[in-house]
This record gives sequence, structure tokens and C-alpha cells, in this order.
Amino acid sequence: MTQINTNTYSLNAQRNLAKNSLGLSSAIERLSSGLRVNSAKDDASGLASGMQKEASARVTAVEIRQAQDAISAAQIADGALSVVGDIVTRIIELNKMGGGTAEINLLTAQASTIQTDAIAKGAALTAVAVTSAADTTTLTNVSDARATAGATMNNQEYAIQALRVSYENQQAARSRIMDADFAEETSRLSRFQVLQQAGTAMVAQANAIPQNVLSLLR
Repeated sequence: MTQINTNTYSLNAQRNLAKNSLGLSSAIERLSSGLRVNSAKDDASGLASGMQKEASARVTAVEIRQAQDAISAAQIADGALSVVGDIVTRIIELNKMGGGTAEINLLTAQASTIQTDAIAKGAALTAVAVTSAADTTTLTNVSDARATAGATMNNQEYAIQALRVSYENQQAARSRIMDADFAEETSRLSRFQVLQQAGTAMVAQANAIPQNVLSLLR
């Protein structure tokens, strides 16, 4: 049966054309943004999961920076203590020679200044008291403090390695949920482009059907 008042052929073709237009628009959006999930309508649960994983990854990134800061603080301490160790060795040497009081006084003051400055710059160290009577015990204290700084650096390096693995996995998980598959989306784009062209042609054909009915009245 052919009708004029209601062109169901045209309505059907228009509905399919609109559906294909949405698919084409989605493919273009994903390819242009690089994301599979651009809004909640694309994948509400995926968006929520992706946001949670992104938040976790950002927290991990902060933890990595904090560990790096701890290493920097330990490096500053170790550098300062290295010089203090040299100073203590010199004081021991001067005491053994039985002289150099003026130099010893200057050296003890310098050892204190070096450690104070290092702490002010963020060094993680407990200052070692260096006096004019510095001896091998003082040198051992400096060595122990440097060992603590070294242990901190090593410990934080291992922590960073573990955090980087965690960060990589978190980002990979987020990517699997949120990022677009370009091969798939390119294929969808081509498909919907063809369907769009065919749909447009079919709408034109369907709209011409009532004209064919009018030819029966001639």
C-alpha cells in the first residue's frame, strides 16, 4: 500500500540517518579527543572507574615526588657531613701535632656553620657536635650520620621504584577504560560515513515516493 499523508518510508530512512549521524559524531569525537569515554553517556561506570584510577595515579605521583624530596634532603646532609668529616680529621691531626689552636677554633666553628646551613636548606640530619677535642669517636659519629643518610637514599630509591611500577599500572588501567582504540574508531568512522551517504540518498528516494503516486492520477 502506498500512502501520501504519512510517508513511512521517509520516516524510517530519517530515523536511520539520525542514528548513523550519532555514530559518526561519536567516532569523530573519539578520534579527535583520543578518548573512548568523553562523557558519562559514553560509559557511566567506565567514567567513574577511570576517574578513580586517575586520582590514584595522581596520589602516587605525589608520593614519588615526596620520596625524591627525601633523597634530596639526605644528599644535602651527606654532602655537608662529608666536609665535616674532613674537618674532624684535620682537628685530630692538629691535636696530634700539639698545636694549631687558632685553626682548630676556626674549624670547629666552620663545622657548626656547615651543618646549620645544611639543615636550613632542608637537610635531614641531626647535627654532630664538633669540639676542639674532636677524636675518633667524633669521626665515628659523623660516619654513622652519613650511613643514616645513605640508608635513607637507598630506601627511598627502592620506594620510588615500587611507586613507579604502581603508577605505570594505574595509568595502563585507566587507559584501557578511557582511551580510544584508533584502529577500531577509524573503522567505525568509515562505516558510518558510508551509512550516512547511503542514508541521505535513501531519504531523497523515500521523499520521491509520493510523487510516484501522483503519477497514477494523471
